Amino acid sequence: MRPIGRVVDCVILLLLLPVLLPAGLLIAAVVFADSPGSVFYRATRIGLNGHPFRMLKFRTMKTGSKGPGISTSFDPRFTPVGRFLARYRLDELPQFWNVVKGDMRVIGPRPEDPDFVSRHQQEYDEILKVAPGITGLTQLVHFLDDLDTHNPLAHYETILPGKLSLDVHYVRTQSVIGDLMILLRTLLIPFRLIADELKVLIDAQRSHPEASTRFAVGGTSFVLSIVLVAAFLAGGGPLS
Repeated sequence: MRPIGRVVDCVILLLLLPVLLPAGLLIAAVVFADSPGSVFYRATRIGLNGHPFRMLKFRTMKTGSKGPGISTSFDPRFTPVGRFLARYRLDELPQFWNVVKGDMRVIGPRPEDPDFVSRHQQEYDEILKVAPGITGLTQLVHFLDDLDTHNPLAHYETILPGKLSLDVHYVRTQSVIGDLMILLRTLLIPFRLIADELKVLIDAQRSHPEASTRFAVGGTSFVLSIVLVAAFLAGGGPLS
């Protein structure tokens, strides 16, 4: 990892610490209360120069769950809270610890499962010349990707070449200014989500003015979305 990149990461961590710490503690408490098992989940990923490491996440699935590494929004393995955390990528918050350890950066290509790396070794030989990150170009482009399909693994394989192309482009054009622009665009994502949520609520109210109860429920959802902004900012952005 280049020294300037480490400096940038440390500055970002210091700026986000006042939000990271309380948000992380709150989510950890909710995960602990939601279902039995460890608060954290450790996934093996391939990092800089092809070295494997253990990526930290908040646990989103029931303890002992078995199945494919790719999940969908209707996956029965999710806990009630876990489904929510995964939808908004809040389960990625602990990866700032991986940044502290030096396994990851705040901005960079998303770390991938060893199986997918082995299937696309030629591309990853170039991508893994830089440390993987919490957010990056692929996260910005594919944040709202929906894997709700009967064969999520096959569907993921269809979008993976595009993601690899973006990661290769990032490696070839990486700069401090470019990283800061990616970070800025990441921080704007929750506001876009809130705007979209508000538009849906307004349209629903106009179309069905008698549905005041549903609108009230939607309003509650909107307020919760606002609350999510701070936690999402702490999470550094989307995960593919």
